[in-house]
Amino acid sequence: MSREIEQFNREIDEFAKSIPNEAITMQRKIVLEALRRLVMKTPVETGRARGGWQATIGSQAKGQIDTLDKDGLETITRGLAALSSLKPYQVVWITNNVDYIEFLETGSSKQAPAGMLVITVEELRTMFKLKKAG
Repeated sequence: MSREIEQFNREIDEFAKSIPNEAITMQRKIVLEALRRLVMKTPVETGRARGGWQATIGSQAKGQIDTLDKDGLETITRGLAALSSLKPYQVVWITNNVDYIEFLETGSSKQAPAGMLVITVEELRTMFKLKKAG
């Protein structure tokens, strides 16, 4: 009987060690899906707003970047690279500091009359079967 208990304890230890790695994998998937959806929903004229999305770990990006990215691939790739140093349970921010991003979010563009962020959040809630707080 003690052999079974020892085996069980080893199995629990292995399982516990795998949880942080699984959490990181799931978090990366969620963040990348959110980033991809935000980028691809962002209206494009010059590509500046689309290229302005930034994924950062631990704190929000403070400045804006002036990357012109009409197809969004560079921005998504940059986000993937930013997540390479993600550790278990760290907060990831997706930010866009382009000075007119709020106007785009509130529907100033015919390309995204309902914005990008609110739609993406609702899609992710549905995708991951999350409930609204409150």
